[in-house]
Amino acid sequence: MFAVLGPLEVWRGPGERVRIDQRKKRALLLTLLLHAGRWTSVEEMRLALWQDDAPRSALGNIKTYLSELRHTLPPPIGDPAVPASIRAVGPRSAILRRPAGPGRIESRPGEYRLLVVPDEIDVVRFEQAVEHGRVAARAGAPARAAESLEQALGWWRGNAFDELPAEVGGAESLRLEEARWSAREALIDARLALGEHDQVLPALRALAVEYPTRERLWAQLLVALERSGRRAEALREYRGLYRRMVTELGIEPGAELRRIHQEVLDPARGWSRSSSEPMGTPHR
Repeated sequence: MFAVLGPLEVWRGPGERVRIDQRKKRALLLTLLLHAGRWTSVEEMRLALWQDDAPRSALGNIKTYLSELRHTLPPPIGDPAVPASIRAVGPRSAILRRPAGPGRIESRPGEYRLLVVPDEIDVVRFEQAVEHGRVAARAGAPARAAESLEQALGWWRGNAFDELPAEVGGAESLRLEEARWSAREALIDARLALGEHDQVLPALRALAVEYPTRERLWAQLLVALERSGRRAEALREYRGLYRRMVTELGIEPGAELRRIHQEVLDPARGWSRSSSEPMGTPHR
């Protein structure tokens, strides 16, 4: 199991972590994981390890790191290869194992590839759980949606690919962070649909203050306040947000947030206390 949604972690099995302490070896493995199952050029590895200040020995160093990783990483799933050496050091010592052959890492001129199956990487598990949650939400099953989305967000332990320089991992890191935000907002939608308005309010308030330009959070906050019987407070929050956006950013709230505001303004509709629509669903 490879975990990149936070500091790099590698697991041979439950409770059996593989230690990779050297910073450049960690950066090299993360670069391979960035393109898991695809070929990665030596040039990109050089950029990940030294940016614009690579030593003359860079290629040799990369080959050494790759060789050490081959012997450190657990073998690919289903690999029938027998370990090259197995020996017990003593009656209380662990058995040492070194896999034979190329192990996880394949090579061809100027490129290397890390062999993985999708389910071995936490990024894939996160994305699969998010999709299950979205499917459940569309099917009108908010409890199942919330369970899947909470499972998805549970894979995160920090920032994705944070140990790589921005030139190498920045784009993927930003993509995954936006996917994380989308999953958070979808989870809030599911919990609102379950009637958990009071429960989500503290987290919504904190997130809206920390990320004041994310309009969907503010729309969800208005909904949660109105459904909790706090319409006046919801309208006050909107007025404050409107002033800040106009004076500080020179823009007005977007169409979705304005629609939610209009629905909060109209107490005769009673839409929010009975609706189970996710945020962003077109209003009819």
